[in-house]
Amino acid sequence: MPVRNPRHLIILAALALAATSPLSVSAAPKAEKPAPARSKLDLPSLQKALESGDESQAAAALDTIAKSGEPSGAALVEQLLARGASVTLLSRAIETLGILAQPSSGAALAPYAQHRTPELRRSALRALIATKSPLAGDALRRALHGNDPSQRAIAARGLGELNVRAAVPELFSVLPKDVAEAAQSLGVLCVRAECEKFTELLGRLRFEVMESGIVPILLRPQADVPDELKLKLIERLRRMATQPANQLLQTALAKFPSDGSPKVKQGIERALKGYSAVEESK
Repeated sequence: MPVRNPRHLIILAALALAATSPLSVSAAPKAEKPAPARSKLDLPSLQKALESGDESQAAAALDTIAKSGEPSGAALVEQLLARGASVTLLSRAIETLGILAQPSSGAALAPYAQHRTPELRRSALRALIATKSPLAGDALRRALHGNDPSQRAIAARGLGELNVRAAVPELFSVLPKDVAEAAQSLGVLCVRAECEKFTELLGRLRFEVMESGIVPILLRPQADVPDELKLKLIERLRRMATQPANQLLQTALAKFPSDGSPKVKQGIERALKGYSAVEESK
């Protein structure tokens, strides 16, 4: 039997392997670049409807844009706000921009935060909060000093949501006007001496106004609110000996972060059992 050349055997094996492989290297499909995202909206038709002067057509176009959630529709709505329209249509346009939540819409919304119509002012403030526009903070701070209680409440809540630290003094100024939303925002914005100022208002202002800011303070990191201040606040709540105060302590304990201060957690647990928040040394 003739002896085959080993070199021939290697070549034959390589050819057989290539033949049985599903795809050779040269035949492998090339990765295709993803096609650029296209808007789901028929922008030219929507623009035509919004500019038609027919309120029903414009309202339907706004509904389509809002339901789509497509950011590409924001510019058309902003143009409508710039042109002006009926209060009903403007209100729907403002709400639509709030749904789309594009920071770039702030310039179109900010003027309506000072509109003569209360409904439009409130809608514009809510939409500015949703967009997180760089212009939102200043608009909310101005609104905080208005005569409309609903407007003040929206503005106070938004300043906390947008983490506008510069508004802390103004939030303190509206607390005596029974703006509970200001207390809630102070609970997430105040630091150190500011938080102490907040706790000192317990007993001076109605508890119903102050309570929304208490749990946030107790859950804040020690770098913002020292443990000593939190324990002082816990002790004040314990001494109130009321169901609402006790409920706040229970809520704080239920929400207490796993990496929170053991000292503060122990203080809450002691207070709920009727003991002093700080265990006295013997």
